Amino acid sequence: MESTAQRTSRIASEDRGAHSAYAHAQDFFNGLATYSIEPSNNGFLIYERTPHGQLCTSAKTMEDAKAKIKFWKNDELKNGYRKS
Repeated sequence: MESTAQRTSRIASEDRGAHSAYAHAQDFFNGLATYSIEPSNNGFLIYERTPHGQLCTSAKTMEDAKAKIKFWKNDELKNGYRKS
């Protein structure tokens, strides 16, 4: 069973995560996102970074990595939030 202190800490952590996701989405919609592709052991890591957060995924080929960035740039929904 979760103690009161544990519950309070968990809720605060979830709230920080939600605020961070919202801020990242707002940065994205305000044009502040940058993208990078870095080599990894199994292919490439792809990053979308904003002042308030980042997304990261992987791809096997450079073409797949570039396609993922193109997809991200055209997102109408970011972290569950819409532009409007």
